[in-house]
Amino acid sequence: MQRPKHLQLKPRRSVRGTSLLDGLISLALLAFGMLALAQFQGRLVTRTTDIQSSLTATGLGDELLNMAIVDPDNAACYTLPVSANCRNDTARSIVDTWRSRVAVRLPGLTDASSTLDSATGRLSVVIAWIDKTTHDPRRLEVVSDASP
Repeated sequence: MQRPKHLQLKPRRSVRGTSLLDGLISLALLAFGMLALAQFQGRLVTRTTDIQSSLTATGLGDELLNMAIVDPDNAACYTLPVSANCRNDTARSIVDTWRSRVAVRLPGLTDASSTLDSATGRLSVVIAWIDKTTHDPRRLEVVSDASP
């Protein structure tokens, strides 16, 4: 007994290359995913470096302010450039050492200054540097009361 023609099994055609094509598509998708991941990691490293510099600048600025707060009688000595009113050589050497540490610890330092408002007793420290990855200028200003 023969099957009707529309129910007869047709000979299988040989399908070649489909697994190869599937593999190539999967590999392309994986490559795009890996590229996106590498780009994200690069941005993350850049931001981490920028944040590290900002934290270093904040710590150094606070350090100079704290030295002036501890020694309020010589607050004028903690200005950069050092005030002509400074009569304390120890305070001057501390500020010089601080300034050299700022130059070493921050990339591309352009300026480190501090000013004392004698009327209010407020000491303002400004640190500016150039970011080493993006080459953008960065600026930090910290202010505190240094009066006795």
